[in-house]
Amino acid sequence: MDLEHYRNFITIVESGSLSAAAEKIHIAQPALTAQIKALQKKYGAPLLHLKRGVRNIELTDAGSILYNKAKFLCTLEDDAQREITACANGLAGTLRISLSPSMSVLFIQNFLSKFAKDNPDIDYELYEVPIMEQTHQLLSGITEIGIANAPLEQAHRFEVLMTKSECLAAVYHKDSSWLQPDLEHLTLDSLEEVPLCLSRGCSNLFLNVCKEAYVYPKILSINTTKLSTIMWAKQKAGVAIVPVGTGENFSEDLFCRPIQDDRLNMNKTLCVVKGRPLSAVARNFLSFYSQLS
Repeated sequence: MDLEHYRNFITIVESGSLSAAAEKIHIAQPALTAQIKALQKKYGAPLLHLKRGVRNIELTDAGSILYNKAKFLCTLEDDAQREITACANGLAGTLRISLSPSMSVLFIQNFLSKFAKDNPDIDYELYEVPIMEQTHQLLSGITEIGIANAPLEQAHRFEVLMTKSECLAAVYHKDSSWLQPDLEHLTLDSLEEVPLCLSRGCSNLFLNVCKEAYVYPKILSINTTKLSTIMWAKQKAGVAIVPVGTGENFSEDLFCRPIQDDRLNMNKTLCVVKGRPLSAVARNFLSFYSQLS
């Protein structure tokens, strides 16, 4: 049965008469009468009682059942159309992103939380993984967008859409006995006798620069995530060395001081796989991200 017949049946019931329904939906009254007869034949039961008066339609028991089911069917179709349209326009669906663990908190704070408020029908899958796993996820199609703080493996297979620079900084407790609170910035030499906690994403860069500068740091820990690295500082156990983005804030009990060395700048890149079409959701987010970046 054509779903339009169900819609017309609903209009007849809610309008109260065949003539009012015919005028509302711009269909000749005999055509509506024929549709009612077709519905009654299909279901093998009378659906309407006709009576005199302005509102001359009364539902039979069978008609009441069909009216409620028709409303449900038409609502389902309307919902499907709305959701499909939203999906096609990038307003609904799932956004899948691979990103370096040290970047997830700031990324959610500065971008995803704002995007989510504007797009309530989008859900998210965030994979906080090392560079090797990011490469695998992007190439295998598990995720569509990669946000990395180091070059992806097989870099020739990726298109870099945006690049931002982040500096390495020392984060330490206000009551720390190793570093003074009135320092505006630090040098590598000033960190040589300090117990350092490194975020794994920046550890190779930091240690290589120290080697070039003939500085021999005292490494207390190397941690997978930025949060766990900073936790050492919060517990006054060491000084955290982590990448810090513009506008990033820390708790009131911590100081954050940049390390003065141009070699310690890291590039944060946003990448997609070359030549691979993106979903409408991903395209919508990239447009949003570019406006805020």
